[in-house]
Amino acid sequence: MIPTRGLHIDQAPPLHIPLRFFMTAPLFMLWAGIVLLAWPGEIWIAPLTPLTVATFHLVVLGWITMTMFGAMYQMIPVLAGLPMPGLVLAPWVHGSLVVGVVSLFVAIGLDGHRWFLLLASAGLGLALGLFILQTGYALWRSPVRHPTIAAKRIALVSLTLTLVLGGLFLGEYAHGFFAIDRATLVAIHLVIALFGWVATLILGVSLQVLPMFYVMPIYPVAVAQRLLIGWSASLLLLPLALWWLGPEQPIWLWLAALPGVVGLTLYGRRLRIVWSQRKRKINDPSLKFWRAGLLYAVLALSLLACWPLLPDHLMSRFLFGVLFTIGFVTSIILAMLYKIVPFLVWFHRFSRLVGLVDTIPMMDDLVAERLGHWHYYWHQGTTIILILAVVTTHPFATIAAGVGLIIDALLWIGMVYSALRYPVPAT
Repeated sequence: MIPTRGLHIDQAPPLHIPLRFFMTAPLFMLWAGIVLLAWPGEIWIAPLTPLTVATFHLVVLGWITMTMFGAMYQMIPVLAGLPMPGLVLAPWVHGSLVVGVVSLFVAIGLDGHRWFLLLASAGLGLALGLFILQTGYALWRSPVRHPTIAAKRIALVSLTLTLVLGGLFLGEYAHGFFAIDRATLVAIHLVIALFGWVATLILGVSLQVLPMFYVMPIYPVAVAQRLLIGWSASLLLLPLALWWLGPEQPIWLWLAALPGVVGLTLYGRRLRIVWSQRKRKINDPSLKFWRAGLLYAVLALSLLACWPLLPDHLMSRFLFGVLFTIGFVTSIILAMLYKIVPFLVWFHRFSRLVGLVDTIPMMDDLVAERLGHWHYYWHQGTTIILILAVVTTHPFATIAAGVGLIIDALLWIGMVYSALRYPVPAT
């Protein structure tokens, strides 16, 4: 079982709140796979073609942000010690996010009517705006002073800036009345969204989730604070360097990234120590997902550091996108879901039966371990095929990657369904 010492389990939201996000997210992964099947020759033409931009947002908003919203609805009350305000609004956030992502793809990827662009603006603005207000209220009023809470605050500020820049891009795309340096603003948008919102949240959650799920030693607060200081400095310096000097000045970008690299180095060194000292030595699927995700993070950041020295910037951009979003982020998401979903189902459906019935399942019984192993190998294979599709731009490789994503999504759905269908004993 998962140790719950120091957690405010009584503050947890109803089961249907996080699960609606966790069950919707793989549908967008499935959709992305269909896009690769339908347009294998168009997806790798250029990073800023309408179809590629729309598909990238299926990934980042459709299944990454969707899952992270569900996880934060669950984890903020438990970790921060305060109930999420206005929890009745969570279904509205979920529905608005679905409408916003679907409308955005139709408007940009399929060149739909401009009303779809307005619907996308309204849906995404409402979903992200409500979520930012809810989580911001809880995070800034939290009495907990753990670095994970600080990381969530940084991530939320980054999400707010991402929303502002995204609204600017939608306005410029619809009306064309903004005189903007698109290349520079796109680079800033990606830095804030991918590193400020997505990566910061993963780093912060890992400080508490890894010790909790895998019975590792507590991550030292001093090291975590140094990580967040260095990481935050780079999150501030990189957009400023891009804004004032542009993406064509790599030396200044390297210098701006240096504090974050130092923080990540300290984090990685300590992580190796606490990882080796974990009490649960079983190499379960979620731990394998963590290892793979962290490896892909190193590869993605190494590619980004070498970017100015590489001859083919077009391929490098796609390759970074695959390594970061599919290899790193999605592997970490699946690692956490294989622990979070069984725990939530067990807590809400079976914990109340302890002492009342003869036998109740253990948390590990709710999802078969072999399903997790199959999913791990399938997801890593899909990631490798996607990398080959980027390098070769061959339609057959792209179609194979699309099939891989579709089955990846079905395995995700199967994992959640497996936990939910476990019968509850009668009292």
